[in-house]
Amino acid sequence: MTFSYFSPIHIETFIVSILFCIFLFYIPKFLKNLDINKYSTFLGYFLLIFKLVDSIYRLMYQNEPITNVTPVHLCNFAAIFAGLYLIFKTKFLYNAVYYLTFGPVLALILPGIIYYHDNYYVYLFMIMHALIVFTAFFGYTYLNDKPTKKGFFQSVITLLLIFLYAFIYNWIFKEINAMFLKSHIIPQVKFINPIWLYDIVLILTMIFLQFLLYLPVMQRNKR
Repeated sequence: MTFSYFSPIHIETFIVSILFCIFLFYIPKFLKNLDINKYSTFLGYFLLIFKLVDSIYRLMYQNEPITNVTPVHLCNFAAIFAGLYLIFKTKFLYNAVYYLTFGPVLALILPGIIYYHDNYYVYLFMIMHALIVFTAFFGYTYLNDKPTKKGFFQSVITLLLIFLYAFIYNWIFKEINAMFLKSHIIPQVKFINPIWLYDIVLILTMIFLQFLLYLPVMQRNKR
């Protein structure tokens, strides 16, 4: 089936994924004796296993090549960082997740789904991306982690390293469009040519989105 933005399945899965994350978020509020560190670790393993299930499903039912199921896009890395953060609870991983949340937020609004075998895949996709955003809120609220200026610069470097990895990956696997560097991310930006210019605009746009997420940190530091 062909996917379209704001179709019934898009809206349905968007609402379900948000409600699911709200449920996970408020469990510690209702279970007062819950060990938050153990709960966080459980969520981390749950998120990583959920990501693995998503990848296996794409292989088996979406018929995607394994080279496209391995981490090749921003949200893949953000999901891994989120799972690892919930397990190891380091400031670096929290900042990596926070400053990359623009990716999953955009993916929830404009999912990168062209076709889907059945509705299960759309649910997997939407919940997976919602869990990344959830992690940023969870860490801030329950684990007392905060985005920082140092974390911003570390996350920009991390993003650039992901792009470097994607350039190499695309060179090795010609049929893959890792980080959307080989062809335009959405049809609306196809007017940006040649492709090297589009790549520069894409990279700078993502860094700018990270900077927008840094603005609340700047305001907090001024107080």
